[in-house]
Amino acid sequence: MLKKNTHIDNIKGIRISVKSKFKKPFLKKNKPLYLFSSSIVVYNFSNSNIQILSNYKCILEPFFKKNSILKFSSKPLLKPGKRVKIYLDHFLKSKAAIVNSYFSMISLNNSKKFKAYIPPIKLTHPEILN
Repeated sequence: MLKKNTHIDNIKGIRISVKSKFKKPFLKKNKPLYLFSSSIVVYNFSNSNIQILSNYKCILEPFFKKNSILKFSSKPLLKPGKRVKIYLDHFLKSKAAIVNSYFSMISLNNSKKFKAYIPPIKLTHPEILN
């Protein structure tokens, strides 16, 4: 399991920490896929209410790149001093990858949209580490 925190002076008083782990391999149409999960905790250290609108991620695998946007149906609201935990699953064709991503957010006090970058998530199958 890998864990990484952003610096406390991240954009707009938002701090993001990430934990990731390998879940299981499986077959889809006789091709191996690997399932990883990430738990992302978003802390609001600012003085304004923040709402998470969407998550953009770019998965970099060997010889493969995939971009996707996840729009939240419930749009989590972060009050000052609070946190929210978000779980994301990653389906990979290879046993290792790096996920670069960010959250699109809006400050409800002044209606300004901004991006809060998530630390790069390194996903590796346990047998690679040995």
